[in-house]
Amino acid sequence: MIEKIERELVAIDYFNLNAVLIKMVRNGQLSQIEREELLQKAGLVKLENGNWKQDTQNTLTIENK
Repeated sequence: MIEKIERELVAIDYFNLNAVLIKMVRNGQLSQIEREELLQKAGLVKLENGNWKQDTQNTLTIENK
């Protein structure tokens, strides 16, 4: 029996993505605006307090530095 592979991103995926994007910003490969756009494309919504929210209603506090 072949197991169905889960294709939806989970919290750890978002944290790992953010860590890579922050490294790219620090290395001048990406702007902060581009980083935030990519997080939005990944399915996160930025809240007014700086946190990010998943479509599943989970609120993530990820580093913005």
